[in-house]
Amino acid sequence: MEAQIRTELRTLREQRPAQYGLLDSHLSDVRDGIEACRRNYPSTTQIAAELDDPAITTQMLGNVLSLLARIGVIGIYSDRNNGNRYDLTEYDPIKMQYLSRLLGSDLTA
Repeated sequence: MEAQIRTELRTLREQRPAQYGLLDSHLSDVRDGIEACRRNYPSTTQIAAELDDPAITTQMLGNVLSLLARIGVIGIYSDRNNGNRYDLTEYDPIKMQYLSRLLGSDLTA
């Protein structure tokens, strides 16, 4: 698990630095929204509604949620072009914690 997350983050940082920066900047808010959400299969808008004072747009939130699904922190229930539904029954708080630690460290280690 740890090696896969580390590899995903390195690849993201090297190939898509804007997405890496988005994940790094907003992971805490997104985690709060996921953990506050009581729905099993919410949309981006439903997760955004759980945030008290979001510093993130719903489009940016959707991008971060898609990245989290790719990394394996959450699942995707339905993949649609007009908005995904995320499977929070697959939410892995241990992976989320590890991802948070990795973002705060040097990935070359």
